[in-house]
Amino acid sequence: MQRNLLGLAGLALLSAAAAAQAMMVAPPVIPLRVAPADAIVVGQVTGFADQSVAAVRYPGGTDTVNYQIAAVKVEEALLGAKDVKTIRVGFLPPPPPGAPRGRGARPMIRRPLPPNLTLNQEACLFLLKHPAGDFYVLANYYDVLNKKDNPAFEKEVGEARRCAKLLAEPKAGLRSANKDDRTLTAALLVARYRTPRWHAGKPPKEEPVDAAQSKAILKALADADWATRDPRQAQGSPQAMFNRLGLTQADGWAPPKDAGRWAEVAKQWLKAHAETYRIRRFVAP
Repeated sequence: MQRNLLGLAGLALLSAAAAAQAMMVAPPVIPLRVAPADAIVVGQVTGFADQSVAAVRYPGGTDTVNYQIAAVKVEEALLGAKDVKTIRVGFLPPPPPGAPRGRGARPMIRRPLPPNLTLNQEACLFLLKHPAGDFYVLANYYDVLNKKDNPAFEKEVGEARRCAKLLAEPKAGLRSANKDDRTLTAALLVARYRTPRWHAGKPPKEEPVDAAQSKAILKALADADWATRDPRQAQGSPQAMFNRLGLTQADGWAPPKDAGRWAEVAKQWLKAHAETYRIRRFVAP
């Protein structure tokens, strides 16, 4: 009887672990990590500042946190951080083992640890410029793409490199003869414009983007292939980007009652409004 109970307990623990694994939110696909970044670098951590830096965590905030500052030797700058050999990257050190992770936290939900850097670590980093300090920050747990024990590292860096190039030269990307490049450029720009910047206090404002670029983005989405076969890639699909536009009835958008006609009706809207609608981007208040 005791052996059976122990066996059942073991199965329960395994089931709990599996459930926790399943409930952990998967990181965004590479294009959605590239889109909001101020800088993306491939490099190696060569050291740390002797003292942490007390700085606000969000623009407009007043409470400060202590950032540990890592020196990262830049081997390749995919986006931003051009012509620099070393950059300063701030991150919040992880809590010590066994430390509570929030009052009332449910044990069945696996909460990602904050991003962490270690000496000699080789990685691709997706960075935001700190609003006040002279350093970049790692905002999300998935902003560190480790090289060690990652057989997909070179492939993922290659994808980030392609996205970063299109984002840095959006006019060329939107005019490309390659439809996939036009679609990806449009998706990157929509994701960048329609992702609210981190901010404490007032909600972000909105302002229209350049009319010619807005027109090119809408046309690229209208011409794209909306048939998504990979559930993971659906995050950055034309339909997902269309939904991010935040359209309302005032914009002439009325979702079809038949969900099966969504792509058809959305494409019709894009073609009909490409000349007149202006995509709006979030800006910090």
